[in-house]
Amino acid sequence: MNEAGGEGILGTNRFARSAKTDGTEILVGTASTVVPWVLGRSAVKYSFEDLKPVVVNGTGGVIYARAEAGVAGVQDLINRDTPLEFGGISATGLDITTLVAFDLLEADVTSTFGFEGRGPVNLALQRGEIDLDYQTTSTYGSAVEGIAKEGKAVVLMSFGQLDEAGEVVRDPNFPDVPTVAEAYETLHGAKPSGEKYEAYKTLLGLTYTYQKGLWVPQETPEKAYQLLRESSEKLGTDPAFQEKAAKVLGGYPLVADSGVAERVREAYTVSSSVRSYVTGLLADKYNIHVE
Repeated sequence: MNEAGGEGILGTNRFARSAKTDGTEILVGTASTVVPWVLGRSAVKYSFEDLKPVVVNGTGGVIYARAEAGVAGVQDLINRDTPLEFGGISATGLDITTLVAFDLLEADVTSTFGFEGRGPVNLALQRGEIDLDYQTTSTYGSAVEGIAKEGKAVVLMSFGQLDEAGEVVRDPNFPDVPTVAEAYETLHGAKPSGEKYEAYKTLLGLTYTYQKGLWVPQETPEKAYQLLRESSEKLGTDPAFQEKAAKVLGGYPLVADSGVAERVREAYTVSSSVRSYVTGLLADKYNIHVE
């Protein structure tokens, strides 16, 4: 069953309210349903704490800049005479992770929102209308790689990935690109820590490392849950599937091992301090008050 509208909120509300708990009904979760939950939007009547993940799949991405804006590396994000302009779609969507990254780095950045997609943002950057953009792994090759080779754009950092210990590590798809955490160390001479970094790590897990998932109600019988999980694990390790899925999934595996529920539960545990910081950032810097 698919219930259109509400950026997935309506359908997820319905699932939380009335899904069968016998393993025959499964929720598809994405960033469009996770971010509103993190922000505590009043329209959200579900909680991922009441659900159990069967399988998750992630993505990654890079933040890059227009070279003609006077950016040669991450050092050019701070102590600027004129702020760089970031092009966004919505501050309360996937863009939020990038906004928190900029705040963590103390970058001199202002933002323009309302673009219809990351494709239009990329074109605006090439036209010189904005200076900063991010693209996910699946579109990096077509949107960024070419203009970077031409010297028109500079890849600054990747978002990174969370490892099993919950620490930020380099994205396997961008092994030579420093992470946001490494960029912070370059800029400030110390490893990141504190409230902003905890918020960044939380959002990294929710919107990138474990962005997409299949979920069932917590009350689902263990036998039914394990059948779904083991089937997903078998699919994810099948060579024929891996070959066909390489481009579609962007090189990120299906994760459905026996420890997936615990790791995802930890990643989806959002502290009150993280929620308060994120909503405060939106209100104070972007005049966006979450309702």
